[in-house]
Amino acid sequence: MAENDSPPIGALMGRLLGRGREELEKAARRGRDQLHLRQLRTDRDRLYQKLGKEVRNLLDSKDISHPGLARTVERIEELEQRIRSGEDALRVGDPTPETPESSTKEEK
Repeated sequence: MAENDSPPIGALMGRLLGRGREELEKAARRGRDQLHLRQLRTDRDRLYQKLGKEVRNLLDSKDISHPGLARTVERIEELEQRIRSGEDALRVGDPTPETPESSTKEEK
């Protein structure tokens, strides 16, 4: 191959840099899209939390009644009590049987 038949080094570098720029722009778009999706999921989760708190308030005030929801509230209250006990134990520096290390039962 003659020296004149090969493309100039400047043209090769220009194509290489152009391709790199395209890939960077594509990665940036993908990152923005992923960030947007994460924010949407966070907003949805916050709304679920708010809904759960509103339902609990309605159950506590007896405005609504549902056995399944009432059982879930009871489980939440049990967890809240275990959390308070664990926090109290940590404050006095005396671990109780209800610390996370001693409890292997998974809550459902």
